[in-house]
Order: sequence, then C-alpha cells, then structure tokens
Amino acid sequence: MLYIVLIVTYGVFGSCVELNACWQGIDHVEKGMSDLSRLKADIDFVKTLAVEGGRVPLNGGFPLFLAGLVFGAAALLHYASVISISPFAGLSSFAIWGSAMLLYALWGVGWGLKNRAALKVQGNKNRVVGTVWGGIGFSIFLFSVTLAILSYRLPNSHLEVFMMPMVLVLYGLGWIITAEVSAQRWMTLVGIGCFVVVPLIAWMSLRPEQLLVYALALICSALIPGWLLMAREKVA
Repeated sequence: MLYIVLIVTYGVFGSCVELNACWQGIDHVEKGMSDLSRLKADIDFVKTLAVEGGRVPLNGGFPLFLAGLVFGAAALLHYASVISISPFAGLSSFAIWGSAMLLYALWGVGWGLKNRAALKVQGNKNRVVGTVWGGIGFSIFLFSVTLAILSYRLPNSHLEVFMMPMVLVLYGLGWIITAEVSAQRWMTLVGIGCFVVVPLIAWMSLRPEQLLVYALALICSALIPGWLLMAREKVA
C-alpha cells in the first residue's frame, strides 16, 4: 500500500515539475521570438534608411552652406585683424566670432521658420541626419560658451585654440554618420579630410596662418558640400 502511495505521489509531483519545465520552455521561446521581432524591426528601419538614401535628397544643405560661409568669413576677418590689415586691425576675437554666431543663429532660425512645413514631412533619413547635425551644432555652441567662461575665470588667454580642432572633429564625425545613413560615400571623404586637418590645425596654434587653414577647412567641409546638397535637392 505504501509503495502504491509513493508511486502516485511521485507521478503527481513529477508531472508538475515536467509541466513547469514545459511552461518555462514556452516562455523562453516567446522571449526569443520577441527579441527576433525587435531585431527584425531594427533591420527593416535600417533597410528603409538605405532605400531612402538612394532616392530621397537631404534637405540640410543650406545650414551647412551658411556655416561655411559665415564662419569661414569670420576666420578670414580674424586673420586680417591679427596681422593688422586696415580697417580690421584692432577687432577683438570675441566681437568677430560672437557676431558670426549671432548672424548664423538669426539666419538659421529664419530658414527653419520658412521651411518648417517641408521639414515636418521629411523621411526617416532626413530625421536622423537632422538630429545628428542638430546635436553637433548645439555641442559647438555649448563648447564655445564653456571656453568663454573658462577664459574669463582662468588667467590663460589661449584657451580658444581648442575651438577650431574641436569643430573639425565634430564635423568629421557628422559627415561619417551622414555618409552611412544616406549611402553617399563621397561624404566619407569629407569626414576623413576633417580628421586629417585636425592635427595640422593643432600644430599651427597661435600662428596667424592657422586661421587661413581653418577658413579653407570650413569651405571644404561645410560650404562646398552644403552647396552640393542644395543643388541636388533642387534637381530632385
């Protein structure tokens, strides 16, 4: 009798254990299927970006063109001030670059308000690229404000030399990401060019010629590529 009870007890508890193991296995399978679904959604999103990269034009050419124009001109004006070319001799770097930032901000806001309807219907590719360059622009602004505060608080008056290499590093990063998202490989060359110029800019610190190299770098990494994007957008 005791033997029969033990057999029945083992059968009941053994079945429960096996059933529990079965449910755990089902939960594991469902979790794996959920992970696969998320992975598939990510892959589909990347595919969408790749397809758009081949047929949807980028609509951020003007802000880049404007950045190259305004800040490239500011670099040339700063160079003229440093080597005392009349009538620019005596202009402070704060006045030159502060005015350039204000002009760019006002012009950029005006462009954004004028094109806000078109920007609302942009595709995934333009949203990603716009987010990347928006983050880069805000980072440059925040870094410039930080350097201004440090220059005011600390006795070192040469902290601004960090600004130009940092801008080109961020530009290079932006072009590399944009190239991958939009499947336009020429942008990769622009990004690599930015990275190549950074050590040269650093080596020429505190020399007037550094401003000429920086102006040329802005023309090649912002003004010309921005103009090309604008031209392709009009054709499309």
